[in-house]
Amino acid sequence: MTPAEAIEAAELTEAEIRYRNQLAREMYEHGRAAGWREGYAAAEADDAAEWARVTRPAVHGISHAELEGRRWGPGGRTHFGDLRPGDFPGRTQPGPRPEAEPELEAG
Repeated sequence: MTPAEAIEAAELTEAEIRYRNQLAREMYEHGRAAGWREGYAAAEADDAAEWARVTRPAVHGISHAELEGRRWGPGGRTHFGDLRPGDFPGRTQPGPRPEAEPELEAG
């Protein structure tokens, strides 16, 4: 191999290295951009699915009248404070009341 052939081979090697580096850089940039696009698309799909799951009971759930019945009980709002089965009826006989302690006077 002559010196001119060695120089030409070295230049070809350097050109090949530059080409491979450029190709690797472009592949990385393309892959990164594709990853961002796919990541954002997946995040949007996840957000849409979560939003649909959260809003489904409000949009397709039970009626307002049923919610009010659950909230106020039988008879609605006007009878909310009425006695119901199982409520504490109160004491049947009044027991001794505890005596209040006398208040201390500032002196």
